[in-house]
Amino acid sequence: MKRLFVTEIPELVRMGRTAESEDGTSLSVFWTASGIELRLGASDLFVELESIYGSLELWIDVMIDGELSQKIQLPHGRSRIPVFQGLDPSRVRTVRILRDTQAMAQDGDASVLLFHAIETDDHAMFERIPEPALRLEVIGDSITSGEGAGLERQVEWAPVVFSAVNSYGYLAAELLNAQVNILSSSGWGLYASWDANTECALPPYYHEVCGLAKGAGNEAAGAKRPWDFAAWRPDVIVINLGTNDSGAINNQNRWTREEYHPLFNNAAVSFLRDLRAQNPEARLLWAYGMLGNDMAEWIREAIADYMRETGDERVSFFAFTDCDAAHLGVRSHPNRRAHKEAAEALAEEIRRLMR
Repeated sequence: MKRLFVTEIPELVRMGRTAESEDGTSLSVFWTASGIELRLGASDLFVELESIYGSLELWIDVMIDGELSQKIQLPHGRSRIPVFQGLDPSRVRTVRILRDTQAMAQDGDASVLLFHAIETDDHAMFERIPEPALRLEVIGDSITSGEGAGLERQVEWAPVVFSAVNSYGYLAAELLNAQVNILSSSGWGLYASWDANTECALPPYYHEVCGLAKGAGNEAAGAKRPWDFAAWRPDVIVINLGTNDSGAINNQNRWTREEYHPLFNNAAVSFLRDLRAQNPEARLLWAYGMLGNDMAEWIREAIADYMRETGDERVSFFAFTDCDAAHLGVRSHPNRRAHKEAAEALAEEIRRLMR
């Protein structure tokens, strides 16, 4: 068996926003569906990981040739996880090892998954991953994090009820043969969170690797580093924000709808400007509506204001189908059926836009 640092394998693909350790040997992973992808012929494969968290445990998904092989809860500290053993080394397989747990804004000192190394056969042969047909970035909240797509009949808010690989963003990317970066956090919004906290808005953290992850441990792992936009250029950016802003109005007493409207509009137009500044060639698609549609008119208005101000015509709105009872699971969030149908609809819309 040979042991290789993940950073010394030229064929390895880094999925999502990651940060390299100061000694250049490991990768820090914060966001859901982020991790590594390998294509190799080998009989055995192990991965060395380190899981650092407070009370909200970290999970990983192991995918082999597109199939979910394992969903594993990681203990604190270092682990050596068997990915596969005893397989035919002449057959080349594509392996993804992904963080299933969403970015956790505040969970003690850190919520970070470190990829250190892999172990495999001495004569294992690596192949380059083919270039994706598309690069897709998805920005959202608990819906985008796959809350309710992991377990569907539990009531607790816990990492186990989330799923990276059953989320509509990941599934849409699979349908499009796309590589996907997902930036999402449960409860967060465009201007304010579900409980009317304006510090829990995603746009201010867009320029960092994962700036919403607080704590000295996250910062040491690279969460606050500037993101290198030139290193990964999305072809399409999907924004799915607004659901928690609706909650900020309807479930709290901080603002009336009339007071919140200009705050939301200014935040939306500003975020679209920022997305365009950092991604000059990307198609911007605001997709909204799985859990209510009372912000749709405001989103359409903000898009129209932005287009009128800038002349940018590569931005549009897409309405998801609202979930009925058959499409809801844990904590009244979309279930796997809902995510699958949303992914199919989103993928078809992206195909239409990219023709």
